[in-house]
Amino acid sequence: MKRTPKKNYDELSRQILEEIGGKDNIINCAHCITRLRLNLKDKGLANLERIKSLSVAGVQFTGDQLQIIIGNEINEVYDAFIHTAGLEREAVVEENLDGESSRKNLTVKNIFSSVIDGIVGCVIPLLPILIASGIIKAIVLILQQAHIAAADSPTCLTLNFVADAAFYFMPVIVGGFAAKKFGANTALGAMLGASLIHPTFVSMVGEGTSLSVFGIPVYPAGYSSTIVPIILSVWVMSYIEKFISRHSPKALRSLIEPVVTLLVMIPLTFCLLAPVGAMLSTGFANALTWLYSHFGFITVALFSAAIPWVVMCGMHVGTVPIAIAAIAATGIDRLMMPCFFLSNFAQGTACLAVAIKTKDANLKSFAFTSAFSNIVPGISEPGMYGITLRYKTPMWGAMIGAAAGGLYFGITGTGSLTFLAPNIFAFAGYIGSGEYAGNFTNAVIGVIIALAVSFIATMALYKPESQ
Repeated sequence: MKRTPKKNYDELSRQILEEIGGKDNIINCAHCITRLRLNLKDKGLANLERIKSLSVAGVQFTGDQLQIIIGNEINEVYDAFIHTAGLEREAVVEENLDGESSRKNLTVKNIFSSVIDGIVGCVIPLLPILIASGIIKAIVLILQQAHIAAADSPTCLTLNFVADAAFYFMPVIVGGFAAKKFGANTALGAMLGASLIHPTFVSMVGEGTSLSVFGIPVYPAGYSSTIVPIILSVWVMSYIEKFISRHSPKALRSLIEPVVTLLVMIPLTFCLLAPVGAMLSTGFANALTWLYSHFGFITVALFSAAIPWVVMCGMHVGTVPIAIAAIAATGIDRLMMPCFFLSNFAQGTACLAVAIKTKDANLKSFAFTSAFSNIVPGISEPGMYGITLRYKTPMWGAMIGAAAGGLYFGITGTGSLTFLAPNIFAFAGYIGSGEYAGNFTNAVIGVIIALAVSFIATMALYKPESQ
């Protein structure tokens, strides 16, 4: 594989822009941890084969979204791309200028893709604070385990409540990001999220006090640490706000729009949308509980093996709410975070096996780099698209290794106690006490199993001469 020591981000951005049909073909441009995500007016103008030949790890359409896999340098490429294209950061370019080109057929596939795109767009900006929260919690655990600071020390108490703030105030934060994603007023989105965790509401729900608004009963539920209820509410609010804006006198719009929007959204949110979102979240949690209770370790093993395909479909960020819900409800996530954790180590080890076995100097260098990317920062796409999926047999080796590690995790009930990116530093999230005292030891053993099986399987399956 041909690689250069340093990419010319401006030149790469210019080439990408040319191969997608230029700026006028862009509806919006965003990025996640590894991918440049573009919604285009005319997908037919995107030359995927030409984009694949550029200095990128891969390219694909997920639903109506073009995803260009960049890897660890996504921030540099994104900055260069929006500069080259003359776009504002996360700005939305005017859509449907021709009146028809961007309309979607109401198929199950398109609806599902839109739902995933909506959730992903609202969750991605949340990841930095979740990761930071997880690391801070891990630091507190290490301080306590090393007897450097007691659990009730001022330092631990302060670090804990700051880390917990990311989860407790999640509806407020997500409300703002969701409003930005759906083109609504950011302040209104955050305010709607804040209302769901207002102390008065929380207290009345806890005491079992009956609530109503305009005579409509309010569904009593706790929304702290939730994501789906506020995303659903803000999505609906974006349409209501635009409708009110279009039909308000210009002179009074700044007054009428926020007030009427909120008056409409208060009963909709508390009596319908947020409860539906809470029920959906509960449904996810119940489904996972059912799968785990009926199939136990088999579920963990199979999902660990399937993670690369979840990532390839661009749906990996959509699993974050499930992991968050599990940690918030039970204190431990035994499925989502552990499976991504094991998969990254297995993918990295498969890349390492390729690096050791191949005679090609360029491939060897890239495989070593990809192994590091998988295991240390936890970025899997470069190795997955450039090594394991490309040569197929390393992918099988990685999946076999992840399944073996998942089997051990499932049998021992090992899980992540905090939200951390699936990399080498995530071991800190498995340090526990009490009933979770053996969690860290089992995590180490499970990862070692994944590493060993993945390495052996890839060394046996991968044939350099068949490249």
